Amino acid sequence: MCEGGSRTTSTSFNTLTKDKMKVVIISATFLPSHDGVSITLYERIKQLSVAGHEALCFVSSYQEIASIYPKWSDYIGDLFPNIKIISLASEEWMDVPQERNPKRSTLKMMEEAIAQFKPDVIEIEEPERLWTTLFSLPGLKYAQQNNIPYIGCYRTNFIDYIPDYVPGFLVGIAKTAALFLTKWLYNQCSITLVGSRFIEQKLQAWGINNVDYAKVIGPPVIKNPELLKQADFFAQNYNLPDVDQNIKILFLGRLSPDKNWDFTLQHLAKLKQQNITQKFTILVAGRGELDEAIATHPFMKELPTKILGEVAHDQVPNLLANVDFHVTASLKETFGRTVQESLYVGTPILAPDCDWTRNLIEPNQNGILFDPNSGEDFIQKLASLIENEGDRQQLRKNILANHSEKNDPSYIWIEYLQRQIDQAQTQ
Repeated sequence: MCEGGSRTTSTSFNTLTKDKMKVVIISATFLPSHDGVSITLYERIKQLSVAGHEALCFVSSYQEIASIYPKWSDYIGDLFPNIKIISLASEEWMDVPQERNPKRSTLKMMEEAIAQFKPDVIEIEEPERLWTTLFSLPGLKYAQQNNIPYIGCYRTNFIDYIPDYVPGFLVGIAKTAALFLTKWLYNQCSITLVGSRFIEQKLQAWGINNVDYAKVIGPPVIKNPELLKQADFFAQNYNLPDVDQNIKILFLGRLSPDKNWDFTLQHLAKLKQQNITQKFTILVAGRGELDEAIATHPFMKELPTKILGEVAHDQVPNLLANVDFHVTASLKETFGRTVQESLYVGTPILAPDCDWTRNLIEPNQNGILFDPNSGEDFIQKLASLIENEGDRQQLRKNILANHSEKNDPSYIWIEYLQRQIDQAQTQ
């Protein structure tokens, strides 16, 4: 991070978490995979350590794909004081090599380690994903026998992803089965924790009866975001000196079908037909199963485009602060972490008009929303943002005017765990 940019902290946090907690966290994903669940988990356990709590984290191993993630061993073992990461033998998930899930053979070891650790609370991220290889909710029996909270975190709209991965004739059956499984699993938890009001309403409508909303999802707030801007950022960090002088359009995140890349690839080349006088560069940052499809797509030759690859999570704010605006076509987020990160550094957004974007974006104030069913509207609004510097500056001014140093979501999450433990102990 450039000098001067910093994360905020909560002045009241230590007064609210006086008792040391012992926390078990179970997650299919973790670093070095740079998805929202992994990055959020890293930020949370770091703050758990700072606050003096103890955590045992079970995550999928990435050793099996060391060719993709050669630094996999940097994120296992005693990562922070009082924080232990246990790497579980893993297998490919959904036919995507870099997506990992623990093998069922690891279940017995997990149960034994949980019993030996004697946690005060167990949190399981995306239990429906973990169940597809474990066929169990690890730690649930221990939690029930010892009257401790067992918190299921709903993080991903897997049911909405089904059309992106399943043959059309099976979509209806697959969605029905997935909905049944999702309800059954989350209703076994003591709490289903969500970070967005619209997701709370969605899950309640499905019949999940223990849904609880709290502001526990999202990146750390950036203090003094204007200090992250750097005139020669792309020359210094990516050896792309010519890019610094252009209008920079960033696509950031997993390069996977569920991010609606079909829509983007179908329409993006049409930008060439617009009457644009400004020099611009399209930047694609991320990793996923569509790497090759994007890199070899015709728009790469027809439009000035640079592929940046996967960006380390601690460098994302710097990247976002040094582009002119951030574009996404995704329709299936539960929160929209990269959009929130953009707003924290004052970078405007172009995004589809849907439930999750309305949760973060106020049209024509901090971003622009396009009709998700209209490629023409997408391209027209993209071209307009490139061409009109005044519009971009006004959006940025509006964003920074509303910038507030709220409590870090990781601190709020820790406070939430403490409250759940206290409530369980008084019942």
